[in-house]
Amino acid sequence: MTDDWERALTAARDAVRDPDRIRSDRARRAAEVLCAEQELPLARSLGPQLTELVALLDGLGMADLSGALLDHVAASLRARPGLFDTLAPALGRLAAALAAHGRYEAATWASAASLEGATDRGAVLANLAALTLRAGDTARAAEFAFSARRFAGNAKGAEALAVSILGIAVSAEAARREGEHAEADRLVDELAWYVQRLVARVGDDHPASLSALAALASAEFASAEAAGEWVRMERAVDVLAVAAQRMAATLGGRHPRSLAVLRSLASAEYELARTSGDVRRLAGAESLVVAALRRAEGQWPEERQERPGQAGRHAAGRGRSGAQLRDAAESLIDGTDLLLAEEQAACVRRGEDSRPMRRRFTNIRRQLLLARSLLDDLPATAYALALDAGHELGELASTRRGDEGRAATGEDVAPEDASLNSPRRPAP
Repeated sequence: MTDDWERALTAARDAVRDPDRIRSDRARRAAEVLCAEQELPLARSLGPQLTELVALLDGLGMADLSGALLDHVAASLRARPGLFDTLAPALGRLAAALAAHGRYEAATWASAASLEGATDRGAVLANLAALTLRAGDTARAAEFAFSARRFAGNAKGAEALAVSILGIAVSAEAARREGEHAEADRLVDELAWYVQRLVARVGDDHPASLSALAALASAEFASAEAAGEWVRMERAVDVLAVAAQRMAATLGGRHPRSLAVLRSLASAEYELARTSGDVRRLAGAESLVVAALRRAEGQWPEERQERPGQAGRHAAGRGRSGAQLRDAAESLIDGTDLLLAEEQAACVRRGEDSRPMRRRFTNIRRQLLLARSLLDDLPATAYALALDAGHELGELASTRRGDEGRAATGEDVAPEDASLNSPRRPAP
């Protein structure tokens, strides 16, 4: 049995090192053999082997298979408690992997089981805090988060900083849910300081930094939403959109970390669209939520599962292969991005760069960022988002040219701020 683990690891390493279809298929078959094992071997090396193999499979875009492997490990552990001693050093990492793959109940169980003899007690407590908060127990979540931060202490390593960031993020959300907004805002400021330290240590493109930035942006969004500050909400969504795009570019769109950031973005974008009164934006946000759920559930490809009312939007992709649709979507995004830059520059030259106009440009750019982050895994959704962005840019350009024509003939031109009263903008 141990040989099966070694074969799976070797195949996955080869596929990551020199990716092609044959090596990827070989890695998948080797991992499937492990999932079919009746019971796990008792070798102490299983802990590090499991965590490495899960990470490799995630990197290969096989999160569904790594999730199945984690399910198998969790089931074996529950059936054979004697494995606790063998896997004790890896139980905390196993719990984190289970949580990343959406196995929250099993992750909570594994975290609690690992707490007694964990060497990385702070990380286990931080993960347990996040899982407890997800289950709705804010009081216990706050206690676990406080303990996690105490164990992290004043350590300067990247792992200690990540523990502090997760602990503070959970504490802030728990305080927010209890109506303690002043304390939550104080914690958000503290969270920003820790995120800056982590980014300075590992770099702004490191997955740990991107996850931390997403956590900070989500906390900032909650703070702005509680205060009713629309501009801050938009800024937080912009940061989430960039983090989602960069995480997908770094790890792949199906990686659990990418999915976690995408879910945060979808949630924030939906709340922002819901309060804006913008019907088109709300429809786009709903599509993003569906896309995030489909990714998490492993439903691929989404262009074959059109929702009612989307037939027209996806018609452009029918009859095309996935690669052709992706290329078409990427060309549309690139072209719209170029036109957006030209239109924005034209507005600046003419002194028309007002706040409402800048806000519309920001909305279009955000939509293009979302589309680009979905290119590889959901090309039809990316195409539809880019198409909507192009239509909105076209409407904006037509309005501007119409105003210029009326100004040239001496007609009255309505003030641009009147756009705030349109159905596409929030009420003043």
